[in-house]
Amino acid sequence: MSPDILIIQPTPLIPYQPDWVFWVFLMIFLILAWTQISNAQRFRTVLSATFTTRHLHQIVREGNLFNERISIALSLIYVSTVAMVIYYAIQLIFHQTTSSIPQFQLYLLLTLAVTGFWAFKILIMNLLSVIFKTDSINNEYKLNILVTIAFLGVLLVPVLVFAVYMRSSWLIYFAIGLIGCFSLFRVIKGFFIGISLTGFSYFFLFVYLCTLEILPLLVAAKLILDYF
Repeated sequence: MSPDILIIQPTPLIPYQPDWVFWVFLMIFLILAWTQISNAQRFRTVLSATFTTRHLHQIVREGNLFNERISIALSLIYVSTVAMVIYYAIQLIFHQTTSSIPQFQLYLLLTLAVTGFWAFKILIMNLLSVIFKTDSINNEYKLNILVTIAFLGVLLVPVLVFAVYMRSSWLIYFAIGLIGCFSLFRVIKGFFIGISLTGFSYFFLFVYLCTLEILPLLVAAKLILDYF
C-alpha cells in the first residue's frame, strides 16, 4: 500500500438526542392525552388556577386535588421535564458531553433528585405547620405549589421538544429562565397568600419562605457545582 494514501477511520455517531429522550416525550404526551380524555375540565381549571384566585378556590370547593390522579399525572410531567432541562443544562454549562454515568442513568438520577427535593420540602412544610399550627396557610401554599408546577411542566413540553430536535441551546437557556421565573412567581404568590391571613406574622412568613424556597435552592446549586 502506498504511504501517500491517507486512511480515514470512521468515528461513531453520537446523537444530540439519545433514543431514550423519544420515549420520555412519548410518555409525557400519553399522560397529557389521558388528562384530556379523563378530566379535561379539571385539567383546564388547574392550569388557570396558577394565575387566578377564583379558580384556586374552585379547586378547593370541588375536592382535595392532592388525592386526585390528575395531580400525580401533572407532577410526573413536571418532574420529567425539569429533570430533562437540568440534564441538557449540565451539558451546555459544564460541557459534559460524556460522563462516567450512562446518559439515561444520569437522567433517572436527576428525576429522583427532583422528586426527592420536593418530597423533602413537603415534609418540612408539614412539620412546620404542626409546630407553628399553620395548617391553613400550609394547605393553601401546597396547593399553590401544585398548580404552579403543573402549569410549568406543561409549558416546558413544547419548549423541550423544539430545543432537543432543533438542537437549540438558547431554548434550553429559555427553559432554565422559565423555571427561574416561575419559582420567583411561586414565592411572590405564596407571600400574598400569607399576608391575606389575618394575624399572621410577617416575620414568620419571611422566615417560612426563606426556609422553604431560598435555602433549598442554594443547597441544590452547591451540590451541582461541587459534583461538576
